[in-house]
Amino acid sequence: MKRTKVATVAAVLLTGAISLAGASSASADFAPQARDVVGVGSDTIQYALNYAADGVKVGANFSPGYNAAADARLVSFNALNPSVATTDANIHDTITLKSGTTPIVRPDGSGAGKKLLYLAGTENAAVNFARSSSALSAAEVTANLKAYPFAVDKLAIAVAAPGTNAPAAITIAQLVSIYSGATTNWNQIGGTSGTIVAMIPQAGSGTRAFFESQLQAANGGTAVVLSTGLVTVQEHDPSVFTTNPNAVNAIAPFSIGRAGFANATGVVRILNGAGSFQASRAVYDVVRGADANKAYVATLFGSDGFLCSSSATALIKAAGLDQMASPIDGGACGTQVSTTAAVTNFAVN
Repeated sequence: MKRTKVATVAAVLLTGAISLAGASSASADFAPQARDVVGVGSDTIQYALNYAADGVKVGANFSPGYNAAADARLVSFNALNPSVATTDANIHDTITLKSGTTPIVRPDGSGAGKKLLYLAGTENAAVNFARSSSALSAAEVTANLKAYPFAVDKLAIAVAAPGTNAPAAITIAQLVSIYSGATTNWNQIGGTSGTIVAMIPQAGSGTRAFFESQLQAANGGTAVVLSTGLVTVQEHDPSVFTTNPNAVNAIAPFSIGRAGFANATGVVRILNGAGSFQASRAVYDVVRGADANKAYVATLFGSDGFLCSSSATALIKAAGLDQMASPIDGGACGTQVSTTAAVTNFAVN
């Protein structure tokens, strides 16, 4: 029988507490305190942590988050300024991580978030965890970071929903050819004639790291030398299609869960024809090894913590992800990862 768990949290009700990652550093009513658990990083999973913190309404029902009954709040800053359009110059604004600290430029992506946990000259003690949509790198393992998986995402290829010259399916082998620059026209792989516009997420993106690892695996284990003609874009941003005059020829790796969000509906379409590239991946919260035994890590990220509890299942689902099953139920949720090996146990609740 599947065990139902409810995380143990402090029974102090915080009325009106604001901990959405989207709160701007300019918001006078929002200042995370020293005891709050603050995270930054991945765009892919930012909404899962937002909802886990403050809850979310799905249909007629509101599912409360961790902060409804917590003393130290869970605070997760979005990868981008949510108050402006992605084309706005202030999209990479500054944020104040905790009251009394010096504002920093908002970290954009898994890599940027994790660097604040360890990298000399970049590390920031006000960051308690980083959201990551990719496994630990060799440098991060050397720095003694620890990753805690909590959900499963699926990456696929997106095209412009109104119309595309791409075929109904693009295999991983074809993606290797496209992203290396060997295939440059859709008519080479069964699409309508048009010069391919291959887009790839920004440097430091966990989605980019994962996508490149998939290309490498399909290339016999040899890293694919990426074409210099690739277009670098913000990951999971539908506007990279709407603002592209050649969107009919464009493709980009895209989270299937994020493609289901309202801002992507009718803008992007996931290719799901027979043989289409789709790959499941674990997503993680990452902490310093020196912090791994602190109470908040077990309370939030451990296998008996909030993110692995039944209280978080609907919150994570609302963010387009599937909550991992806990070890007692045959899953990997909340298990500590200390190596570069990605979690491949995708058992979910």
